[in-house]
Amino acid sequence: MSSPSSRVEAKASPRLRTPGLVRAFRPWTRAIVGAGSVLTFLLAWQLAGSREIVRSDLISYPTEILGALAAMIASGELAANLGVTLQEFALGFFPAIVFGVLLGLAFALSRRLLYLVDPLFAALYTAPMIAFVPVLVVWFGVGMQSKAVMVFLSAFVPIVINTRTGVSEAHESWIRALRAYGATPLQIVAKGYLPGALPAIMAGLRLAVGRSIVSLIAAEMYVSVKGVGRLVQVYSTSDRSAEIFVLVLVISSLGFAGVVLVRWIEALVAPWSATR
Repeated sequence: MSSPSSRVEAKASPRLRTPGLVRAFRPWTRAIVGAGSVLTFLLAWQLAGSREIVRSDLISYPTEILGALAAMIASGELAANLGVTLQEFALGFFPAIVFGVLLGLAFALSRRLLYLVDPLFAALYTAPMIAFVPVLVVWFGVGMQSKAVMVFLSAFVPIVINTRTGVSEAHESWIRALRAYGATPLQIVAKGYLPGALPAIMAGLRLAVGRSIVSLIAAEMYVSVKGVGRLVQVYSTSDRSAEIFVLVLVISSLGFAGVVLVRWIEALVAPWSATR
């Protein structure tokens, strides 16, 4: 005859295993529920547009959007304009990373310089970048240069601010240890301040990606002869909603891909930050 304690253990053991099974299937459950909600939304959207429940020229619908995407790819229109937008983005964004990190380090390490430029950067951070488009067009023309400068300004400011913040939050014990071992000022910056600031720098890059893409598309809509923003302007004036939705998806994909790329780089250069 089994003792009462053994019967209690037998009853409790399935309950102990159940949470583990729930945790094992939880990621799959989230993926299934998420996919189901997206498919339900797309099906409702398809029915609302194709059955004319809502005017299809206002919202279009998924199959029409896929057809417009295929037509834009086949004609080469999307690739040509997307290539111009990516080139403008690269010309402005990568210099912004270099100069933004360097100036952020300088501002954090020099209090006098910080006091001198802090009001200017606070104003630039809050100012709408699109307001600078007319001035940039006058200075640099309607070509790639004006849009690249717009990207540079949009990305440069958050990178500088986040780098400055990250350097100021670096562990003072690291700096004291480097100084105690006779490190040079350059070594202190490279092995002390910069690694400590990397999480904040990466956060600044993620902010800069979104700000830069929004500013670039707005500038292309305002004045440009090529680019994704120019296509948005052209199709919005001709009431071609399917093509506009295609371009919205393209712009959203650019932002998502940029953030994913920054997170991947962060996992390589600052794994202690990416896993938090």
